[in-house]
Amino acid sequence: MQGIKVEGIILKRRNLGEADRILTVFSLQKGKISVLAKGVRRIHSRRAGNVELLNRVLLYLHQAKTFLILTEASSLDTFQRLKEDLTLSTYAFHIIELVDKLTAENQENKGMYEHLVNVLQRLSRNPRQILVRAFEAKILSSLGFATFRSSTPGMSIQIHPGGVNTNIKNLLEKLETSSWDEIEKTEIHEKEALELERTLRYHVERVIEGRLKSRQLLKKI
Repeated sequence: MQGIKVEGIILKRRNLGEADRILTVFSLQKGKISVLAKGVRRIHSRRAGNVELLNRVLLYLHQAKTFLILTEASSLDTFQRLKEDLTLSTYAFHIIELVDKLTAENQENKGMYEHLVNVLQRLSRNPRQILVRAFEAKILSSLGFATFRSSTPGMSIQIHPGGVNTNIKNLLEKLETSSWDEIEKTEIHEKEALELERTLRYHVERVIEGRLKSRQLLKKI
């Protein structure tokens, strides 16, 4: 049986039976996929450390009737700095929870994968909340749930909650359309940061029809 190789980031894991795990992975090649990692919870498993939550990995798989089965895994990046800091880990888990909640399985989106890798790498080097806000704006736009751009002929989606001032609208447009290098250099005031967070939370919760678990953790730190 022909094998499959994918690059991806581990979004979620759940135990199955006594030794197995189901991994939810957002991959470059196939979008979000479910992978059965057999025996990975055993103490002597060579693959266990490579398929930790948040890791960026290369996975070697084969297709069974129900699941993609993991045959081998190697880590490309463990984002250790994000995992070791409480605030940064909460931001990182917010980001991967957002991807999991907003995406359907087996829908390739290379642009969104690149945004996901970008935001995690940049948060590791330069931890700023504006990077999280930019990812929220870009993922909502990439998946067609919202756009913050100025009115453009032929553009079908224009969503802004009432009461958002022009300055915040301009910032939202910049987050959606600017490069990551430009965003990383952007300076904003605390009041603007709070308003951006409020506005983007409105859109995210409107789409998922609920609240993210990571939002509750962010309130505590």
